[in-house]
Amino acid sequence: LTVIQRRVLATLRFLSVFLMAVMLSSPLVKTLRKIIQPPLVVLAVDNSSSMPGITDSVAAKQTLLNTLQALQNELDKNFEVVNYTFGQQVTRNGRVTFSEKRSDYSQLLHAVFNDHFNDNIGAVVLVGDGIHNQGENPLNAASELSYPVYSLAFGDTTQIRDARITAVRANKTAFWGNQFPVEIDLQFNQLDKQNLQFSISCNGSKIYSESVSPAGDDYFQTIPVTLDATAKGLQHYTATIATVAGERNVSNNTFSFVIQVLESKQKILILSPGVHPDVGAIKHALETQVNYEVTAVTSEPFPDNLEDFNLVVLNQLPTTSGSGRQLVERAVKNRLPLLLLVGNQTFLPQFNLLGLGLEIVPQAGNFEEAQPLFNEQFATFTLSNDLKESFAKYPPVQAPFASYSLDPAYQVLLYQRIKNIATNRPLIAVANRDRQKTGVIFGEGIWRWRLYNYLANNRPNEFNELVDKLVQYLAIRQNDDNFVVDYSRVYHETENVTMTAEVYNDAFELITTPEVTLVLTDAKGREYRYTFDRHSRNYRLDAGILPAGDYRFTASVTIGNQTYTEEGNFAVMPVNIEMVENAANHRLLFQLASQTGGQFFNAGEAEKLAEALKANTRIKTVSYFQTVLNEILNLRWIFFVILLLLGTEWFFRKFWGIY
Repeated sequence: LTVIQRRVLATLRFLSVFLMAVMLSSPLVKTLRKIIQPPLVVLAVDNSSSMPGITDSVAAKQTLLNTLQALQNELDKNFEVVNYTFGQQVTRNGRVTFSEKRSDYSQLLHAVFNDHFNDNIGAVVLVGDGIHNQGENPLNAASELSYPVYSLAFGDTTQIRDARITAVRANKTAFWGNQFPVEIDLQFNQLDKQNLQFSISCNGSKIYSESVSPAGDDYFQTIPVTLDATAKGLQHYTATIATVAGERNVSNNTFSFVIQVLESKQKILILSPGVHPDVGAIKHALETQVNYEVTAVTSEPFPDNLEDFNLVVLNQLPTTSGSGRQLVERAVKNRLPLLLLVGNQTFLPQFNLLGLGLEIVPQAGNFEEAQPLFNEQFATFTLSNDLKESFAKYPPVQAPFASYSLDPAYQVLLYQRIKNIATNRPLIAVANRDRQKTGVIFGEGIWRWRLYNYLANNRPNEFNELVDKLVQYLAIRQNDDNFVVDYSRVYHETENVTMTAEVYNDAFELITTPEVTLVLTDAKGREYRYTFDRHSRNYRLDAGILPAGDYRFTASVTIGNQTYTEEGNFAVMPVNIEMVENAANHRLLFQLASQTGGQFFNAGEAEKLAEALKANTRIKTVSYFQTVLNEILNLRWIFFVILLLLGTEWFFRKFWGIY
């Protein structure tokens, strides 16, 4: 070999070995990557049924679709467009049908923000009528956007003659033979001093009516009604406000709702270490309802048959003398629904050991005066506006001066207001934990509330309502057998019908081994079969969105050789909320555009909107460099370089005759 040949071979061998050694040491290589992001324009269309207007004609829908297509074509010429539809849900590249039952503008804005957090969004083009009836205020959701919203407004903002029912508030359940309150919100436009008939019917029969006369052209009124639960099972009610001449939208003159009337008579046991006015107040309140059978015992011996009652009310038990201690412990152990009243005779150390998920630790002093303060976030059951207003006027009760600790399962109905200062100390709280319902009144002297109602209104209706709602919630017993199915009595046609189930073995331990099945039957007798999905501690079924109507079901599970079944029924209610509001809310669309630095356009100005986007110099391509650290082993081209060096060396050795 010549000197040159040796040097060539040595160089090739050195380079290949050097590169392999470098790769084996796994050094990091820093590289700069240039990233170019063209501007994206989000085109979001309100897909709700209010968009075509009251007439909902084919021509109105076609006009909307033609305008959207023209706008899409103009935007495609200059931008990369991402399409969304929104209504009751947000869908990317969804089909525009104008058929969704609700409008949630805030959900759309949150979805755009989250889905395109790191993208170069130039603008959001929002096509809608501004009518939103679900979710939070869109103006709050828009505050997180760093790019403008361009609004293209459809719909008629003219206020027309209209009488409509905007909302109905009522408990989903009531007891047969009892009364239950219902509140109906009415809105009137351009109907000053008109006499209109308002009525409520049950299963087609009119059960209530009154004449209503709006006191202005833009008038709102709430009608409180107390109805009798005279039939059992699912009862369909329809609230109706009469139509007037010239009223274009009559679909919002009716509002349907369903009440589940429970047929069993509720047996209530009240235990107290002595005669007490609080016991008398609760007893009289319950006896006004024919569906309660009340037994009050104010001295020992207390009855042993606690399991025969739907609810046990314990007034100041256990006491400092030990009275009722074993009785209370047995009630807790057997998961009986309890309503406990804490007072001067309550032995708090023993009370804290009952395992109810709460603790009262006395501080300096004994008891202090506390007035009720309603918790606006309370949602376990509903209360009438009259009762909520009465809370602020009720006289104080004697509550323990103590620190309170409550399990997260507790929902506070009333807080304590001490010397006109709001506190976070509970006055009334309820819980459903470990398959036991518990209610606690942390104070003595609620009889004064009933007396106040008598003095103010000559009747204790508000106090009776408070006691009835507490007892009605607590007295519905949890199922104590090996198979429990939890579901809602009323669903809306826009929400999925979901159920959960729990299965227990003979040792009362949760298991998820056996299969849980369900047969669902609609009003026409058609059957649908489902299988629950297993989860870590329970079962879950999502039957999807079902058509409006009444349904009954039978769920079953086999544990060993024993088959358990649960039966029930529920109703799926139609949703007509999009037709409640007649006039488009262009003010909202204008505020969204103004708040975010965008512009507002009317329906016929789609071309102007496209031109405004094109003229906006802030909508531009963004480029930036990104530093990337990579292990040299991840650089594939080095392998090919080493292969090339070794291959070249092999070729020269062959060519020169060394091999």
